[in-house]
Amino acid sequence: MIKRSFWLLALLFVAMIAFAQSNRSKPMSFNIQKEVKPAILELVASSVEFVEPSGNNAIDANEECKIRLLVKNTGVGDGYNCIAKIVAEGATSGVKCSDKKLSVIKVGSTMTVELPIVASMNTIDGKVNLKISVDEPMGFGTGVVELAVDTRKFVSPMLKVVDYTVTGASGGVLSKKAPFDLQLLLQNVEQGMAENVDVSVSFPQGVYVLGGEEKQQFSKMGAGEAKSLEYSLIVNQNYASNEIPINVTIRERHGRYAENRVVKLQLNQTLASSKIVIDSKAEELKDIQIASLTSEVDKNIPVTNIQNKNTFAVIIANENYMSVASVPYALNDGNIFREYCVKTLGIPEKQVRYVPNATGNLIKAEINRLQDICRVFKDAHIIFYYAGHGIPDESSRTAYLLPVDGIGSDVSTGYKLDELYNVLGNIPAENVTVFMDACFSGSKRENGMLVAARGVAIKAKSGQPQGKMVVFSAAQGDETAYPNNEERHGMFTYYLLKKLQETRGEVTLQELGDYIVENVSQQSILLNGKSQTPCVTPSSSLDASWREWKLK
Repeated sequence: MIKRSFWLLALLFVAMIAFAQSNRSKPMSFNIQKEVKPAILELVASSVEFVEPSGNNAIDANEECKIRLLVKNTGVGDGYNCIAKIVAEGATSGVKCSDKKLSVIKVGSTMTVELPIVASMNTIDGKVNLKISVDEPMGFGTGVVELAVDTRKFVSPMLKVVDYTVTGASGGVLSKKAPFDLQLLLQNVEQGMAENVDVSVSFPQGVYVLGGEEKQQFSKMGAGEAKSLEYSLIVNQNYASNEIPINVTIRERHGRYAENRVVKLQLNQTLASSKIVIDSKAEELKDIQIASLTSEVDKNIPVTNIQNKNTFAVIIANENYMSVASVPYALNDGNIFREYCVKTLGIPEKQVRYVPNATGNLIKAEINRLQDICRVFKDAHIIFYYAGHGIPDESSRTAYLLPVDGIGSDVSTGYKLDELYNVLGNIPAENVTVFMDACFSGSKRENGMLVAARGVAIKAKSGQPQGKMVVFSAAQGDETAYPNNEERHGMFTYYLLKKLQETRGEVTLQELGDYIVENVSQQSILLNGKSQTPCVTPSSSLDASWREWKLK
């Protein structure tokens, strides 16, 4: 028993010695940390903003936007390895947000941070909730700020040449070796924004550009926005064709939302006398009105298959006078009425005489020609149209047509209205219809007096139709025959054409007269604040059957 206890004590002693030696070979150590100097980040109050280029405060498809914010280090140490983070939730289809690793944010400094947001063509309509924060590795980052932003799907533009007009200083016709002006109207006819617009206009050999840029660029064209492209041109004498094709090539950012066009001009086509001023601005999302250099009645002129072989028309359009003020839109009045005569009323083109800017001799020659026609065509129907100045004899109040070479203060240079009615009333025609877009008060179409010395309008005699004649007059007594500037026609002629367009020419004289009288009377008060009262006057020898006559 004693021996066993001895050995236990011995083993215990040996173990204690071994343990002590082990502790001496591996001395104990302590990790003492240095002093912590953290960066403490805060977002500057109200600094978080959404920035986008279109100005609609939304993320549009195919748009690059960003979140801008200010972060301030209010701690005692610099901020290293900080990350600005953005998380998007909601309608995120097509929307890509990216975090950003920041440079060192010094103690006490404020840093501007911008986080990109890129929207693809696949962006959908909706709303995204953006969560923005700045992380700091030691846990001293900012809190989360949330922004709700609308997203909008891609809305395409569409660029087109929607209209054009050809003008000359004195009207007339497009001819070789005579300068003329071409005005093209480019418009974005859809709701989307067109960007990086390039327009290239090319002309055939033999057509020379005197003025105007053949290549033009526009950074943006909003919905409905229109641009006028203007060129001064001349055709040399060697040009072989009667047709002048003008090629217009249009490109925009995406390469798919534009239509090229070939504008075909014709030698000997009628020229308008003045350019149109375009002031068309971009429209916000709403119904876009197609811009135009011409009136609605100038387009989509109804075409008939009927051949109106017994009808003959003389159209006199006097706009550019030698000694008195011009008559706005008279050439356009006459030219478009000519087209309605041919296309809508079915009158053979060779039986329609269009005389722009007629002198006194030309007026007489055309009236004499009608007399000759009616001697050989026993069942002839006659249409006589006049747009231009009329003047009164101040003493007798007799009305006169004023040729372009006439003098406003000298009635002897005019053509007496009574004489016109007498000649036309006595020709052996089946019937005669006269359209008179003129007034005989001494007033100009656009207001003011034709002759400066005359201070008041004269209530002239309107003349008495004779024979089988019905006269449509634009105004009565001392009234003025006004223009419709919006439609670029005389007020009277515009509603004459509009009724022919609406009815495709299938309208009685009674219906036509009622329509013109009602609409001109109303619109003149609305647009001009003054009365213009058209009237329809049949010859006293006619019975009521004239009311059922038709031009077609």
